Amino acid sequence: MNEYGERINEYKGGKERSVRFMVICVFLIVWFAALIAANRCFFYYIEVNGPSMMNTLKSGDILCVQRYKKAERGSVVIIAGEKGDDTCLIKRVIGTEGDVIVIEDGDVYLNGEKLDEPYVLGRTYVNKLPVRKEYVVGEDEIFYLGDNRENSNDSRSEMGFCTEDQIVGVVPEWSMSDFMKGVLKTRARISEQIASLFGK
Repeated sequence: MNEYGERINEYKGGKERSVRFMVICVFLIVWFAALIAANRCFFYYIEVNGPSMMNTLKSGDILCVQRYKKAERGSVVIIAGEKGDDTCLIKRVIGTEGDVIVIEDGDVYLNGEKLDEPYVLGRTYVNKLPVRKEYVVGEDEIFYLGDNRENSNDSRSEMGFCTEDQIVGVVPEWSMSDFMKGVLKTRARISEQIASLFGK
């Protein structure tokens, strides 16, 4: 009697453990899927192509870009191209609505204050000349420059300002660290290998 009772209890206990294990597995799968969906909703990834943001960024860097974040002065942003053009720009916001930017003797002044820009490569000139140029940022406009000031098409050129709605993402500071750039590059390689397994 006791022997049968013990066997029945062992069977019931094993079944309960299996159910508990299945519930945990389902929970983890749902949680992981929700995490991926949230990540894709609020973030996306780009590869830098071109020298205009050196030395902060260089060609081949993979970056995480945050959607739905307001661009502020100093932010590195992604600017949408013209309609029908998939090419985007990656630049740094220097001025926003109402700001006065002056470029003089290779330096940039924002509302009368000289900017401290340790990230800049080269000097900031207009048309490669050390002339004084003043810009007033209009309503809903953004004045942007590349960090590689001597090799960047930006608001100094005929491209002019962009509008706030042309900014499709902001690159978080942590995404531009050497460590994260390495992690994201590894992630991209793994994704490519997985895609190649399925013939994509």
